[in-house]
Amino acid sequence: MTALELGAAIQNGQIDPVDLTEHFLARIEAEDPGHRIYIKAPAERARAEAAAAAQRAKAGLRQGALDGVPMSWKDLTDTAGTETTFGSALLRDRIPKRDALLLRRATLAGMICLGKTTLSEFAYSGLGINPVFGTPANGADGEVERVPGGSSSGAAVSVTNGLAPAGIGSDTGGSVRIPAALNGIVGLKTTIGVLPLDGILALSPTFDTIGPLTRDVADANAIFAMLNQSRPYDLTGVSLRGVRLLKPTDIMFDDLDDTVAAAMAAALDNLANAGAEIIEGEVPEFAEAFELVAKHGNIISAEAYAMWHDQVESRGDEMYWGVRSRFELAKTLSAIDAESAHIGLRAIAARFCARVAGFTAVVHPTCPRIAPPIADLQDDPAAYDDANMAMTRNTRLGNIMETCGVTLPCQRPGELPVGLSLMAAGHNEGRVLRLAKAAEAALA
Repeated sequence: MTALELGAAIQNGQIDPVDLTEHFLARIEAEDPGHRIYIKAPAERARAEAAAAAQRAKAGLRQGALDGVPMSWKDLTDTAGTETTFGSALLRDRIPKRDALLLRRATLAGMICLGKTTLSEFAYSGLGINPVFGTPANGADGEVERVPGGSSSGAAVSVTNGLAPAGIGSDTGGSVRIPAALNGIVGLKTTIGVLPLDGILALSPTFDTIGPLTRDVADANAIFAMLNQSRPYDLTGVSLRGVRLLKPTDIMFDDLDDTVAAAMAAALDNLANAGAEIIEGEVPEFAEAFELVAKHGNIISAEAYAMWHDQVESRGDEMYWGVRSRFELAKTLSAIDAESAHIGLRAIAARFCARVAGFTAVVHPTCPRIAPPIADLQDDPAAYDDANMAMTRNTRLGNIMETCGVTLPCQRPGELPVGLSLMAAGHNEGRVLRLAKAAEAALA
């Protein structure tokens, strides 16, 4: 059941929040004994919140449609009295004194904190491999342990494996959209600055965002509204008729593997058959952005190293090499390089927004590849770097261009998950969620 369906069942008296929470706690204990999905699942807090939700339901005092519904939280979200580790041994003993602001908002809305999900160390990888705390295997393949996508790996797998109705992740270069796509669920990338990051451990303040991973678009809409303290967008009457979608001829459709290419072709046909006008066009800003980063260096590495260099330098041998090496990229950057990159990327993003102003959204594959096996990458630096760059290629352009967007599952029956992304200029969450709702119906 989706989060909204569970909330409706609580409202109708069909489900008790205490029973619901015990159901998920039991599943977590049975199916995640190695804590590869949840780093921590503090049952006392969840049970206390569930008991309070049950009392409100009986008294007719529910705080909203999601009151009494459990949710997982990526372990970069401060949780009072519970370790918040950023997926790193360097912060294993870090215990915050208060909840992050977004967690407080969710708690006041009646949602139940099931626990803290694992992630790529310091949220700095699109693959989700974390030998420090354990890598949760992709929930979509029961035969081969494939990467879950990163960095919100545990958040995605908690939803796919039925260990939470929804999860909260962060997205700096694709960290909501990549794991959502590789696990076959919905992920919402919010506009930079729309949701407050108080109490959220930072990787890159320039690009960090928070967003939900859910089973459908309606849940993503409801959870975003709750976090944003706003009304959910009206998703009724949505249609693809008259919608103009830009299909880029630059970069985003390059070098797709066969599974992704076939799934995208079928998905675009479905959108067109439902009334969407899909127009191919050049987006030179994509190449300009990558050329600028190649010239001046990666802003994310610079900001991450500036904030965490003391820990990385003193205890870097406790980190996974795949993440530590990305921090170390910053050592060669100058302040002039970093500022040149900031200024240049802002100008490129402005030109991009002007270019796409006549379209409802840009449509593209979330990732150019399906999820590869963990064993092929974990101990192979060349293969790891190649896969990480590929998985983040399209999504990090969305962060650079200051967009918001939704990834939807679009795989063909019997095949591994593929994500289709709809990307709009920033501060258009309502537009992109309504569009995604209409696309969800066409893709079904």
